[in-house]
Amino acid sequence: MQKITLTIKDNSKLHFFLELLKQFDFVEIQKPSSKRNISSAKFDFFASAGMWKGRNIDARELREKAWKRAK
Repeated sequence: MQKITLTIKDNSKLHFFLELLKQFDFVEIQKPSSKRNISSAKFDFFASAGMWKGRNIDARELREKAWKRAK
């Protein structure tokens, strides 16, 4: 079984195209899965203010730990 992805340039032709595809018994039409758009997720940047409060770590140490690679 082969899968292909098509891009319909003219939305007014979409219904016609789907109806045409339904006429072929060897074509299976699947609706696209709804993927959550990460950029639209609500994130309150200011709610994370103070998350390093009370921790004895500076930016240099934080970078070293983040980029530390196993040898």
